[in-house]
Amino acid sequence: MDADKPDWPSPARGWLLVFLLALASVVSQFDRTVINLMVEPLKAEFQLNDTQFGALQGVAFGIFYILACIPIGRLADRYQRRLIIAVALALWSLFAIGSGLARSYWQLFLTRIGVAVGEASLSPAAFSMLSDQFPPEKLGRPVSGFLMSAPIGQGLAFIGGGSLLTALSTSDLLRHGLFAGFEPWQAAFILIAAPGLLLVPIFLLVREPARRGTGGVEQLPLPAVIAIVRERRRALIPMFAGFALVSLVSYAFAIWTPALLVRTYGLAPVEIGWGYGPLLIVFGMSGVYAAGWLSDHLSARGYRDAPLRVAIGGFVIAGVTGSIAPLMPTSTGALALLAPTIFFGNFPYPCAAAAIQLITPNRARAQVSALYITVTTLVGLALGPIIIGAVTDYLFSDPQDIRYSLTLVVSLATPLMAGLLLLALRAYRELRVG
Repeated sequence: MDADKPDWPSPARGWLLVFLLALASVVSQFDRTVINLMVEPLKAEFQLNDTQFGALQGVAFGIFYILACIPIGRLADRYQRRLIIAVALALWSLFAIGSGLARSYWQLFLTRIGVAVGEASLSPAAFSMLSDQFPPEKLGRPVSGFLMSAPIGQGLAFIGGGSLLTALSTSDLLRHGLFAGFEPWQAAFILIAAPGLLLVPIFLLVREPARRGTGGVEQLPLPAVIAIVRERRRALIPMFAGFALVSLVSYAFAIWTPALLVRTYGLAPVEIGWGYGPLLIVFGMSGVYAAGWLSDHLSARGYRDAPLRVAIGGFVIAGVTGSIAPLMPTSTGALALLAPTIFFGNFPYPCAAAAIQLITPNRARAQVSALYITVTTLVGLALGPIIIGAVTDYLFSDPQDIRYSLTLVVSLATPLMAGLLLLALRAYRELRVG
């Protein structure tokens, strides 16, 4: 218990904050995921190969993270985090709308850089707010509650986006009125992004949690934050590298599974939406929650490295099922194996977020979280989509062989991730507080 803030806020107020942060994350995931259903129309519209499409989701997001994620983290450690989230909501929604107005590949590329403001701003601020709202031994489940929003947003994007694209292809909206002359993918971008602007005033009214354990320091200077990372490098470096490989596999599946289902099994967007979307929601949510619950349970039993143990176990199982799923002879078999892949593949996310908060001082939490997100995104989102596209384009030389690209990448990344986190266990136990 903190000496300067002995009383924690009520659980009801804390879980209301979890809900609002999760709702913002759903909007963010929706805006960034729906493009994955547009692989074929965008390739046809702008004459792209798989590598160039991968760059839209990879390099475009990576550029923003390189330039802005850590500075945003510093802002979140000094200023009101609710205001940072409100501004981010407005910006990424407007850029997502701009994606539907793009008339060239490079215009679309630039708008996707703007959409990256979502996770780059939301996650560091959200993790920091939650660590001030819940005591350390109860942090796992709130973080899981927030992170459950990612599979919800992704699943809804596939369900709603697939249905919307199908409806727009025969709708009078594209022949008359506001969307006359638009392609279905353009109208879909605009219709999906606009509601995010409605959340902006809500976050302007959210109560900012009081910061805990700051010792009266308003903001740590950057050299002090660097010193904190250096002191914890034996834990943080292998943790960041291991979780970066989790991100690589996760983004590879999120971005290329629709293409796999189209090319290998001949499914239409609406079939992908209703086949794959519910799996993301049900198994993604339950996987994130199960990981948070298991981490808290093991922590209560005295396992100070519980978050890392849970992350390793879950991802190894996901790696096995995920490497087999693309090779299945039918779409039913592939989706059946994707279910446990999604469930166990989501274990590392709440574990990583909680683990970092528990070994980092308050005034550096958002910045260290931003560094974590920057590293994992550069490896995962900036490289994952392009690696799959490049392996398909230049190693197998046939778009139909994307199934082999996915299997190859997953089977190589999984043991590397497990080995890296095993290296971090001892140092993490020594640093763990609370």
